[in-house]
Amino acid sequence: MDVKRDILWRVYLSYILVIIVCIAILGKAFYIQQVQGKYWRGLSDSLHQRIVDIPAARGTIYSEDGQMLSTNIPQFDIYIDFRVKPLHEKKGKIFRENIDSLSLA
Repeated sequence: MDVKRDILWRVYLSYILVIIVCIAILGKAFYIQQVQGKYWRGLSDSLHQRIVDIPAARGTIYSEDGQMLSTNIPQFDIYIDFRVKPLHEKKGKIFRENIDSLSLA
């Protein structure tokens, strides 16, 4: 019976040590989150990189001897919606009266 009691004593001791380690880990996690939380969050915010989109400066690219290698040409798409009411009301009178200002704009 001494062997069984000796084995049980070692198992209980191991169990108690595991419980103590778990409590220590949970205690340390609570301490870091609640007591030191503001410090670590502030440190985290200062270490993060922020990505900001900066619109590129567009223009012409020249070679060393002054020849143009690349340039940007604006491209526009123009559409017309034939389902709008002014095109059909009074046989398109409003559209025909304002076609010149539409073309200029």
